[in-house]
Amino acid sequence: MHKTIIKFPWFGVLSSSSFIALLILISIPQAETVVDKSVLGFLESYTAKLIFSVFVIISFVIDFLRCKKMGRKLDERLQTQNEQIDELFRGKYALQNKVHRYSGHADKLKLFISDKLLEYIEYDEKFLHFKNIASEIRHNGVISYDRVVSILKHSLEQELPEDDRKAYQDALTSMVYLWDLLDLSTTDNISLYIANKLYECEELYFRQVLEEGQDSPFTPSFSVREAILKSLYGFVEDVNGVRSDRLIQDESFLYEDSQYRIRLDDVGEFLGNENYIVLIMENLVNNGLYYMGQKKYKNQYAKLSVRTCLENRNAVIKVYNPGPEIAGEGRDKIYQLGYSAKKTRGTQGKGLGLYFVKQIVNGYEGSIDFNNIRNNEGKYVIRVACESGTIINEIIETVISINGKPSCKNDEETITKSFKFKVNERIHNIEVSTQTSKQTHIFDRFDPSGESRFLDPEQVDRPAWFIDVKEARSSAEISFKPLDTMGVEFIIKIPTVESRLDPDYHGDDISELDESDQNYVDEDEI
Repeated sequence: MHKTIIKFPWFGVLSSSSFIALLILISIPQAETVVDKSVLGFLESYTAKLIFSVFVIISFVIDFLRCKKMGRKLDERLQTQNEQIDELFRGKYALQNKVHRYSGHADKLKLFISDKLLEYIEYDEKFLHFKNIASEIRHNGVISYDRVVSILKHSLEQELPEDDRKAYQDALTSMVYLWDLLDLSTTDNISLYIANKLYECEELYFRQVLEEGQDSPFTPSFSVREAILKSLYGFVEDVNGVRSDRLIQDESFLYEDSQYRIRLDDVGEFLGNENYIVLIMENLVNNGLYYMGQKKYKNQYAKLSVRTCLENRNAVIKVYNPGPEIAGEGRDKIYQLGYSAKKTRGTQGKGLGLYFVKQIVNGYEGSIDFNNIRNNEGKYVIRVACESGTIINEIIETVISINGKPSCKNDEETITKSFKFKVNERIHNIEVSTQTSKQTHIFDRFDPSGESRFLDPEQVDRPAWFIDVKEARSSAEISFKPLDTMGVEFIIKIPTVESRLDPDYHGDDISELDESDQNYVDEDEI
């Protein structure tokens, strides 16, 4: 609030009053007795009166300028106050309009909130019921579990045929996996539960490293590749037979059939229980198979892909499946308890799978994310070299339709599923160049039967195109077709045992704690 100061023309009033008093003084007869004659004579002169008159005028001019300046300031202050008052009224008017505008939506909002709240309450009750059942099974089944496990272990100690031994081992593995799943289902905080288990395993692992040959109650670490393969046994029938001993010897394990493409590089070991990683992989593979099985997204060339690699100090697991993208509200909710993308598409889903996956990854101090794989437009240059030396070039442009599927566009702007052209000579090789990647691929190994098919070598898991070549005696027909690669790729990053042994790994955690403590102290001081 500003203090208002009122200024008076005291300088002009004082000077004019003095001038008037002087005139009165020199006009009275008794002035000679008070004032010296020479001074009185000067005051009565024209020059003195002129000087005093100019002084009075200057005084009034100064007062006028002062009052004018003060008036401008008052006008500016008054204008500012008027603007503030107008702004206040405008804000009040806008607020009233907003209240009137949204008052009609209040009932709809209440209904929406109540419906969602009832839905969450209903699901929480179901999940709580599920946890209670799991707790009851775990509590009452512990004796039966111990008996079954003891019998299976005792049987494995006996001399058995190889097939029987494998059956007993699979049964024991399944029982342990079921018990671990019950453990996770009954705990209040899955991430914290797993993190505590990891720290116990980390301590035991350090002791084993420092004291070689020391016996331990359990194995604190496990092979990442072994855990992933274990999760795939129920889906891929031939993995166990193909695996053999070369998984331990080779740096990469490769497997491919009509549905799967698996490439597992050696990424080391994780701490803890391998069944947690098995649970992660089973959920992701199950989701992928569900969408792959839908008629709309079936693609004989895009397969469910599982890959592993090392990135910095983390083991990276990538799982890709053809299918619809995860968009809209699902992007932020897929890891929430009770949310299922299958429900939004008209099918049943419990909303537990990705919730468990997220909690387990958090317990491992890792991260999980996903990428929506979309079909992209592009231009391809096909260069056909004939045996006679003739070169034929064709430029093919691919476009994306409304439903997201790729097609070819020819020179007449006609959209077709594939681009075909004929060569009236025998072919020596075919070169395919893409403008996006600036890479050129040469194909010269043609099938003796006369019919050859070449897939996009840049994206082996999800090829973006293929070329068919049908050769005759003196001609050939070439067909280029873009393929649908739409799908979702989940990316999981988890620290390996080697990274956790690195002093910098825990040093980062300590520095983060110190920084958070410092921030806490600073906030208190503030």
